[in-house]
Amino acid sequence: MNIEEIYLKRRKEYEDNAGKLERRSGMYSTLRLSTFAAGVFLTVLAFIYLRNVHGFISMGIFLILFLSLVVKHQKIIDEASRYRILAEINRRCIARMKGSWTEFADKGAEYANPGHMYSNDLDVFGHGSLFQWINTTNTFFGREALRRLLECPEKKAEQIKKRQKAIKELSSKIDFCQNLQCEGMRAQNASKNPDRLLQFCEDRTKLFRHKLIEQLFYILPELTILFIIICRLDPSVSLYIPLFLLGIQAFINILWYGKASSILSPVSRYKNEIEAFQKMIEMIEKEEFEDEYLNELKSRLFDGKRPASEQIKDLEKIVNAIDTGKGYIVEIILNLFLFWNIHCVFVLERWKAKSGKAIRSWLQTIGDFEALASLALVAQMNPEWAYPEISDQEVYFSAVDMGHPLINENKRVRNSINIDNKICIVTGSNMSGKTTLLRTVGINLLLAYAGTAVCAKKMTCSVMDICTSMRVVDDLSEGISTFYAELLRIKMIIDHSRKKKPMIFLIDEVFRGTNSLDRVTGARNVLLNLDKDWVIGMISTHDFELCNLEKSRGGRIVNYHFIETYTNNEIKFDYVLRRGQCKTRNAKYLMKMVGIELLDE
Repeated sequence: MNIEEIYLKRRKEYEDNAGKLERRSGMYSTLRLSTFAAGVFLTVLAFIYLRNVHGFISMGIFLILFLSLVVKHQKIIDEASRYRILAEINRRCIARMKGSWTEFADKGAEYANPGHMYSNDLDVFGHGSLFQWINTTNTFFGREALRRLLECPEKKAEQIKKRQKAIKELSSKIDFCQNLQCEGMRAQNASKNPDRLLQFCEDRTKLFRHKLIEQLFYILPELTILFIIICRLDPSVSLYIPLFLLGIQAFINILWYGKASSILSPVSRYKNEIEAFQKMIEMIEKEEFEDEYLNELKSRLFDGKRPASEQIKDLEKIVNAIDTGKGYIVEIILNLFLFWNIHCVFVLERWKAKSGKAIRSWLQTIGDFEALASLALVAQMNPEWAYPEISDQEVYFSAVDMGHPLINENKRVRNSINIDNKICIVTGSNMSGKTTLLRTVGINLLLAYAGTAVCAKKMTCSVMDICTSMRVVDDLSEGISTFYAELLRIKMIIDHSRKKKPMIFLIDEVFRGTNSLDRVTGARNVLLNLDKDWVIGMISTHDFELCNLEKSRGGRIVNYHFIETYTNNEIKFDYVLRRGQCKTRNAKYLMKMVGIELLDE
C-alpha cells in the first residue's frame, strides 16, 4: 500500500467513525429530551399525588440522569469532531499529493519579505509557497518555528544532521503527528500570539502585597455564611449582623471587582487554547522517542517537580473556575458571598509563582514539535526522496534526478547537476525552464538545511548562504525603477560575497531592464565580481556572449542550456538540462502563436 492509499484509508476510517458517533449523538439528543420531559412529568405528579419528599427524590434522580446524559453526549460530540478533523488532515495530505494544496487558507503571507536574501524569490511564503504546502502547525510558536527553519535555520552541519534524524523518526509516526495537528486545529485561535497570556504568567505583581489582607477575603465570607446559618437556627440573633457583613462585602467588591476582572481577563480569553496546549503537551510527554534530539526537546516538559501537562492542567482548572463565575446573576451571587473573582486571582498568583516562568518554554516546545512534524510530512508523503548528505567541502552542490518539490509529480521534470566550485551560466529560450531550474536548486537547499528530505534521488551539498535575484520589481513610492531595484539587489549579493563566507547565488535574467550592450557588460562584471573561491552559483541569461567566459576562466565557469523543438507550428519543451550553450531562440514563434503578425521578415 503506497502512502496515498494509506491517507485514503485513514480518511475513510475517520469519516466512518465520525458518522457513527454523529448518529449516536442524534439518539442521545432524543434521549435527553425524553428524559427531561419524563422527569418534569413524573416529578410534578409526585408533588401532587405523593409527599413532597417523593417529589424531591424524583427531581434528584432525573436531574442526575439528565446531567449524566449531557456529559456523555458532549463526549460523543467531541469525539465525533475529533474524527472529522483527523479526516480533514488526511484529506489535506491527499490534496498535497494531487496538487490542490494551493487552496489551503494558511499561506504564511504575513512572513513575506521582499528584502530577504531568498524567501521572496524561492516562494517560501505566500500563495503557492513552500510554507503553504508543508505547514501543519497551528500554534503561534509552531508557525514561528517553521518560519525560522525555512527562512533562517541554524546552518551548522551537526545541527542539520540532528534535525534530519529527528525528522526521520517523526515521518514514521503518522499517528503522533496527525493527533498533534488535530489538537492544535481544535483550538481556533491557537495561531494568535499568546503575548498577553505569557506577560501575565511571567509577571510577579500581586493584587495585595500583604498576606493579612488576603486572609480577610477568607474570613469575611465564612463569618457571613456562619451568621446567616445562626440567624436561621436562632431567631434571637439579629438579621442585621449578616446583612451588615454582606454590605461590607458588597462595598469591597465594588472597590476591587474591576481590578480582579482585568487580571483574570487575559487568562480567561485563552480558555480553549490552554485546553489544547495541555493535550498537546500530554501527548508529547507520553510518546516514546528513540532520537536524542526529540528526547532533548521532550525533556523541557519535565524540568519541574511535576510534568508540564499536570501544571498546565491546574491552569485549565483555574480558567474553568473563572468561567463558572460568569453570567450576570451567578457572578453577582458568587462575588457577593464568596469574593469569587478575587479568590480566582489568589489561586492564579500561586500558580504563577510555581509555574508561570515555564509556560513560554512549554509553548515553544510544542512549536518545535509542530515545525518538525511539518517537515516530517515532506518525507512521509515522498518516501522515495533522499535525505541530503552534508559535505565538508566549503562550496559544493550536486544532485541526481532533482525536481521542484512544488510541481506535481506527473508534471515534474528532473535534472542532474554538479556545481563543484563552479559558476553555471544557463541559457535557453523563453519558457524553457531556466528560472524553474534556479528555483529548484534553491528550494531543495532550503529543505536540506531545514533537515528534511529533498526532491532528488541523491543530493550532496555544503553549508552555504543562499543569495538570489529573480523576482525584482520597481517601487514607485520610492521612485525606484525595475533596473535600479535589480542593481540594488545585485549589489547586496556582491556585498555579501565580500564577507568571505561560503555562499551560492541564483540570479535570473540579469539586468533585463536595460539594453543588450549594457546588459552583457553588466552581467560580465557581476560574474567577475562573484568569481571567488568561496562562491558558487547559477545565472540565467538570453545573452549568449556571456557563454564565452567558459573559455577564459579555466573551467571555473561552465555553460548549461535548455532546448525546444518545433512541430506543426507548435513549440515543445522537454525541460531537460544539457551541457553547453543554447543555439536557438523562440521569440518569433511565440509571437506568432499569440497572433502577432511579423511584418519585417
